[in-house]
Amino acid sequence: MRNFFSALLGLLFLLSGTVSGKELVGIVAVVNDSAISVLDLAARTKMVALSSGLEDSPKLRAQLAKPVLENLIEEKLQTQEAERRGISVSEEELASALGLVEQRNGIPEGQLNNWLADIGLPAVFFEDQIKAQLLWAKVIATSLRPQVGVSQEEVEHELARLEENRGLPEYLVSQIDFYVGSSETLDDLIAVASELLEQINSGANFESIAGQFSDNALGTLGGDVGWVSPTQILPELSSALSKMRPGQVSAPIVSAAGVHLVKLRDQRRVMEVDIGQVRVDLVQIVLPGVTSKSMTSEQKSFLTQIGQTVRGCEAMEAMAQKLEGGSSGSIGWVLLKDLPEQFRMALSQLDIGLPSKPLFSGNGGHVMMVCGRKDPAEDINYEQLVRDRLERARLETLARRLLRDLRRSALVDVRV
Repeated sequence: MRNFFSALLGLLFLLSGTVSGKELVGIVAVVNDSAISVLDLAARTKMVALSSGLEDSPKLRAQLAKPVLENLIEEKLQTQEAERRGISVSEEELASALGLVEQRNGIPEGQLNNWLADIGLPAVFFEDQIKAQLLWAKVIATSLRPQVGVSQEEVEHELARLEENRGLPEYLVSQIDFYVGSSETLDDLIAVASELLEQINSGANFESIAGQFSDNALGTLGGDVGWVSPTQILPELSSALSKMRPGQVSAPIVSAAGVHLVKLRDQRRVMEVDIGQVRVDLVQIVLPGVTSKSMTSEQKSFLTQIGQTVRGCEAMEAMAQKLEGGSSGSIGWVLLKDLPEQFRMALSQLDIGLPSKPLFSGNGGHVMMVCGRKDPAEDINYEQLVRDRLERARLETLARRLLRDLRRSALVDVRV
């Protein structure tokens, strides 16, 4: 790696843009019969820095040049494979993908080229990257996906495993993977991962970096792995996640496959309902300033009467309108997690249209009624989720294997 970076020192001025036209068309690599120029590498390095929120500098560009070049080489291999299979991308498909980029980045419709020009990037380089991603996605969809099959027996086996693990931790994870290859050592990968982690901790976007750097096919999805249990991932990743809090990104994790950065987005318990995600439509009667200890016998009698006589939300709202002050009445739809903790369990189990027992908060004494309830867990199709997860894992394995085979059989001449 030291020799590579020494060679790159001569390219620092090239990557900063202070170069002649002749230097820009210099060749940094040849992939079979396709060349990658200095300008290709400079433009992509700048694009990675900008799109990922990385702090652009000559030092960063030198550090990113090797992984960016590796990505460009893989991109060439992917494009060549698509062409070999007779796969192409239409102008309409490319325009649609570029339009989606505009939407995601808040760029006015049709202004992407102007936006790129403002930051000093010719549109052709960005379009080439998007086109390569579309071509590879088509290779996966048309050539690899038909090879993926998951039997009902396998789905049922996985459902049984989930049932056995009910209540155990489950993590919502995004991941950046750096796999050991013929041209990268483990030290190379650790160095790149460490540099990117430093940038992420300084505010760079994890998902954008995953899209540019991850060797995993899920990189195009921002590294989104989805919900996983400890037994579904590498032991090294499971160990790290068990010590993390939502929102945290791990230090580089070394495994037999390579080096990984994982982001814990959320966590829950396997096949257990998260009552915080339940939405309820609420009406309440409030006695401001009342606590369980300060409540008078008259106030207690009033709240007890509500519990014994009021049925249905219309009757509850009618009573609320008779009370002075603005706290009583309809609250509307809210997530249970947004309510005081002492309210959540009671309201998650309360029958619709019946008043609750008196509940107390810093605002006073409450009697609440649930007029409607929406529990996202009721709509979860675990069988389909399991099938999708198994198919995605197998598809990722096939895509990684194909790219590895393409690299092994290719004639790649790196000239820096």
